Amino acid sequence: MRYLRAGPERDAAIQRMRNHWAAQDAELRRGSFPVVGLAPPFPGPVALGGTESVNGEVTRVGLLYGGQDPAAGPRVTVSTAPAPGDAESLPVADLLRDALQGVLSDETDDADVLSDRAVAEVTVLLDGVPRVTHTLGNEQVWAAITRVGIDGVALLVTIAAHGWAVSGLRLARVDDLEPFLAGRRERVEAALAQAGTRPGPEDWDLPPAQGLQGHRALADMLIAMARATEEAGGPRGSASLPGDYGRRWEVAIRAQMALAGQPREQAEDAVTSMANHLGQLARAASWFGNPDLADRATAETIADVAVGRDVPSAVAQRAWSAHWTLHGRQPPEFTTMTAAEGDWLTAWQAWAERG
Repeated sequence: MRYLRAGPERDAAIQRMRNHWAAQDAELRRGSFPVVGLAPPFPGPVALGGTESVNGEVTRVGLLYGGQDPAAGPRVTVSTAPAPGDAESLPVADLLRDALQGVLSDETDDADVLSDRAVAEVTVLLDGVPRVTHTLGNEQVWAAITRVGIDGVALLVTIAAHGWAVSGLRLARVDDLEPFLAGRRERVEAALAQAGTRPGPEDWDLPPAQGLQGHRALADMLIAMARATEEAGGPRGSASLPGDYGRRWEVAIRAQMALAGQPREQAEDAVTSMANHLGQLARAASWFGNPDLADRATAETIADVAVGRDVPSAVAQRAWSAHWTLHGRQPPEFTTMTAAEGDWLTAWQAWAERG
């Protein structure tokens, strides 16, 4: 959620969030598939972790055990989802590395966890029944994944832990989600109580950007991050955020407000669209590897967003706008999204071939 000062707009945004959580709580209570968690004893407190939904139906349930800061004590997440039809051929090593990324901490030396370690196969008890489980990591920082069947439902269960010994792993079916729902409500309400009470980007003392420099500085940073992520093999090697990440965003937003005469919310939307446009283009278009074409595409995209300048890539700019608009629909139709993305990349390819 974007930064909001205390007032009616903030209060309305908070209420919308509460309504969202309440609706999701109701869906979780109905339970379309069994949920797996840790068998006691386990780290506390507990809370609902990350969940996923498709068309209003929950497709993944995450349970969180332990504090929010891994440096302060053990932290374990257990995620349950219906197993896909091709579960037997899933890339287990990749899934385990993805899970580990979420628990690695700067405060500890975890560099060896993802280096040359091999996936191990161990036996873990689920309600007392042995289950074959794959693990990756060391005794204190690790991830595990197992396929189980409960009440005739095939499930994929993923566990990630920091500061909690893998030797203590025992699983159990969770029939009562109320403690986890209550834990999430407590954490969310504590965060909402602080929302808008601390200085935000609007309060930062920053020098104004000259012309389009703020947009360019942000674009160059995001393009470099996109390239680094691709070179590292995607999300598992995602580039870390630069120290001035937030500052560049704020400078670009203020410049957008000044150049386009837009209120903050509209300027934030415009800069976000520009950032995603260039980031996705850097990853999707092979010709973006040509420094001259990449520089011109970046400059034209910035000019289109910031000052509405008529640029040679106008067709591609409009195609991106049509594609990006679909992201606001819940949920966007896959075929429509795919067609819009294709139109956008085709327009850019035609632009690149014209030189």
